[in-house]
Amino acid sequence: MKLPPTVAFLLIASAARGQTTGQSGLIFVSNEAGHSISVIDARTGRVESTIPVPSRPRGIQATRDGKFVFVAVSEDTLVRVARRRDAIAVIDVATRRVVRELKSGTDPEQFAVTPNAAVIYASNEDAGTVSAIDVRSGKISSTAVVGIEPEGVAVSPDGRWVYITAETSNSISVIDVARKKVVANLLVDARPRGVAFSPDSRRAYVTAEIGGSVTMIDVATREILTSQPLDGGEAKPVGIIVSPDGRRVYVACGRSNAVAVLDAQTLKPVARVSVGRRPWGVTLTPNGDMLYVANGLSNSVSAVDTKTLAVTATIPVGAKPWGLVFVGKP
Repeated sequence: MKLPPTVAFLLIASAARGQTTGQSGLIFVSNEAGHSISVIDARTGRVESTIPVPSRPRGIQATRDGKFVFVAVSEDTLVRVARRRDAIAVIDVATRRVVRELKSGTDPEQFAVTPNAAVIYASNEDAGTVSAIDVRSGKISSTAVVGIEPEGVAVSPDGRWVYITAETSNSISVIDVARKKVVANLLVDARPRGVAFSPDSRRAYVTAEIGGSVTMIDVATREILTSQPLDGGEAKPVGIIVSPDGRRVYVACGRSNAVAVLDAQTLKPVARVSVGRRPWGVTLTPNGDMLYVANGLSNSVSAVDTKTLAVTATIPVGAKPWGLVFVGKP
């Protein structure tokens, strides 16, 4: 990230493994090449269990009550020719076991859960569609055509909108949840990957991997407000999350082996935190005190104290960690 001298710029190196990392809770990590989910105790910073899943896991989310974790599982291209197992796997947090598989449409990569946990919206990358999955019945209730090679999915906190990134058409499809249809398509920078909303649902933030930028969108007007290049456009940003207080945006910069910390109102860089190799997914504790980062080529998770912006632990997990989600203990 090329910053003017007046901007505070922090480079924080990784700390030793095994330190205390934060509040009580669990971090579920999808290991894409390991066909498994690592479960980390957030207090100790150690993997307490490993859950096998039926095929390659990527996108991962949890219900608000912390009882279930959903994981998008799919076969790679070669395996898919012979047999297909594309689904949203449901993990019971209490038992650490896969208890259900929901039909997802083909090749699910990312998805989002509505605030009431009634519907899952999953991107079907090879079909150019998004499936709306009824959680109770486990069946697809509707399918919408979106951009080419859809990937990132987010539901606004107020439950009104679903944003889907499409990496080949360089677009965002906007679904009106009440009307159950695509109501707009917005052009953004090249190869949009991740999308996240502000806590008040007024802003949306989109990473563009090839464009090397983060874009801020006004949700009400659907206007592009501003775009911020990272590392001179060479960062290849992917995962993104907004702090619970709406003041910061955290971006996993895959090529830079770092997390960019941005001001949520202006997208101006605040800091840069060095983590592992090819950081991808990011998650926060509910109070925003700790950030966790999946390092795809380091086979690790970095725990970052968001007050000091120091890496407090580097936790070994399975092969090629892709995504992660924090689940608070009851």
